[in-house]
Amino acid sequence: MPITSVTKDPAALSMTVVADFAVPVRRLWDAYADPRQLERFWGPPTYPARFTRHDMYPGGRSAYVMTGPDGDQSHAYWEFLSVVPL
Repeated sequence: MPITSVTKDPAALSMTVVADFAVPVRRLWDAYADPRQLERFWGPPTYPARFTRHDMYPGGRSAYVMTGPDGDQSHAYWEFLSVVPL
């Protein structure tokens, strides 16, 4: 992912990631909205992600597990505070 900056706010439990992509905005939106497409690039290649939930609406949650080459797993999630469809 072509990340240009990351801003963390531990007090607010938030992180803002800014990245530049060489695709139309609609294509990028579709990739993030579809968990099967998101799995193709979320996380490092040696720890592929599998999304078990992806409710992309305000108040929704996205949950996933990344599995390492030795079978170790890392579970994570995020909650959608707002969603502005394109």
